[in-house]
Parts: sequence; C-alpha cells; structure tokens
Amino acid sequence: MVLDNFEALAMLSAVLAILILGTTNLKTNLVFYSLHTMVIAVETAWIGHITKEDHLYWVALGVFVIKTLFIPFFLNWVIKKVEVDSDTGAFIAAPLSMHLGAFTVGLSYLISNQIPGLVVDLDSRIASTAAMSILFTGVLLMLTRRAAISQILGFLVLENGIYLFAVTQTHGMPLLVEMGLLLEVLVAVMVAGLLLFNIKKSFEHIDVSQLTELKD
Repeated sequence: MVLDNFEALAMLSAVLAILILGTTNLKTNLVFYSLHTMVIAVETAWIGHITKEDHLYWVALGVFVIKTLFIPFFLNWVIKKVEVDSDTGAFIAAPLSMHLGAFTVGLSYLISNQIPGLVVDLDSRIASTAAMSILFTGVLLMLTRRAAISQILGFLVLENGIYLFAVTQTHGMPLLVEMGLLLEVLVAVMVAGLLLFNIKKSFEHIDVSQLTELKD
C-alpha cells in the first residue's frame, strides 16, 4: 500500500511522537515534540489545500507559532530554571516505552477499523490510526514518566492526537473554535510552568510520584 501525502504526514507525526518515548532527555523530548507538532501543522495546511478551506491555513499557522515554536521554547526555559535535564526516574525504560508506543500503532489500526462513519472522500483510515497512536503515546508518557515536565509533554502529545483526529476526520472546525482551543493550550502550559517553579521551591524536585509527601 502506497500512502499519499495526507496519510504519510499523519503517520510521520505518529512516528515522531513515539520517538519521544525513546529518550528521557527532556530537551531531546522537546525537539521531537516540536518536529511532531510541525508535521501536524503541515498536515493541517495540506487539508486546507485539498478541501479549499482557507481558514485552515490560519489554523496551521497558529499551531506552528504557538505549539511548534513558543511552547517548546517556554518549556526549555523552564527546564533551565528548575535545573532538571533528564527524567531519570521513569517507571519503564525508554526503549521498552518506545516499543510499547510502536505496539499501539497496530492497536490503533484495529480500533480505527471499528469506527463507523469515517470520512470516505479521502482515505482517512490511516490518519485515524495515526491520531489514536499519538493519543496513546501521550497517555504512555503521562503514566510512565515521573518528572512534571514529562507530564506536561504527555498532555500536549495527547492533545495533539485529539486535534489530529478531529482535523483529519472532519476537515476542520470553525476558525474561532480552533483558535480558542490553541489559546487554552497555551494558557494551560504557561500555568503549568509557573506551578513547576512552586513545586521545585517547595519540594526541591519535580518528581510527581513524590508529591504525596508533605514538607513543613
């Protein structure tokens, strides 16, 4: 089976998301996240080109500026401030996590075959598989990593999976809705970054598995 550009971009974004699971270095994770999100922005613009929906170009630009450039830059700044370079306490080793991520691609394909009513004018089956794989990758990041930065990254990847599924299956929501969602993600990340400073100050670490321990 030969993938067209629509499907290939979706699968590339899923592969880049899985690569995040393959390393515990936080800065490398952000590089993969930035590339993964950039591909989703290109996918959005490509859908706009196919469907002649001009507002999707603006959505793609918003995704690129906010989620590909600003959020990784902001989180890199947070990493420098809290002086944590790696998620050393991951519950599952990075190579095993990456293999689990690859396994979810097959699982996502099986699930997508059971979803009725997918768009049929383009072969969106592969796109839905990629989107669900990204969603599972985000969940794996949140479940297997201990650093709060990794938890934020897992949330962002999960949100990308939901977004990719929506944009590939519906070919875009109204511009106001799309930009509102981007603004919500931006605010959530900035609030989470500020909370990290307080966590670091109060507990002297950002290991979420230890936040149940009270400190006077």
